[in-house]
Amino acid sequence: MADGRHCIDSDFVRTKENGELVSPDTLKHISRLVNYELIIPFKFHSIGHTDTTMLLEAGANIKEIQGRLGHSKLSTTMDTYSHITSKLKQDSVDRFESMIK
Repeated sequence: MADGRHCIDSDFVRTKENGELVSPDTLKHISRLVNYELIIPFKFHSIGHTDTTMLLEAGANIKEIQGRLGHSKLSTTMDTYSHITSKLKQDSVDRFESMIK
């Protein structure tokens, strides 16, 4: 139900109220509706990219992120969903500088 009484707790980002994974076809349909109704160039797939990158910036464990997205391979999470931002670059520089001090 929409009020959440029958929702299943899940660690996945994209699930139905009953806890089942949302199919790619459903996500494509939702994206088309947003594009058509709101006239916004939106792809639901982008949410995974944003979620992953923000979690990495916050220092989240990459294996935890992999599990949230439901990827069987860590390379999928890192190669496809994570993006290097200015903050991540600066964090690397700061870590390196602290190691050589």
